[in-house]
Amino acid sequence: MARYYRIKTISMVLAISSLLILLPSCNEKGSAEKIGEKIDNTVESITEELDEAAKNTSKELDKAVKAASEKLDEAAKKTSKRVEEVSDNIFNVVEAAKETSEKIEKVSDGIRNAVTKDE
Repeated sequence: MARYYRIKTISMVLAISSLLILLPSCNEKGSAEKIGEKIDNTVESITEELDEAAKNTSKELDKAVKAASEKLDEAAKKTSKRVEEVSDNIFNVVEAAKETSEKIEKVSDGIRNAVTKDE
């Protein structure tokens, strides 16, 4: 946007400078007025085109930002779902490890008891 305003400002300065240079150099108001009108029309046309270009750029930028935002949101949701799945899997593995540890402990206790009885 800053570039747009810079171009607009430069265009206005050039138009005003042209008017200031051309108006005093003409003794007849008729030709100076015609030149001034042509310059005004040209500046107006350029300004309108720049305004339209800025609006189009702004619209396209808004569309791009919205699309990127939607894609990031979708990716965040997928990532969150995947993290939840991994967390559930880890919880299941930990629970299975606890059960296995308890079974090993029971078997070890049984072996100890059997060895103790034999002694």
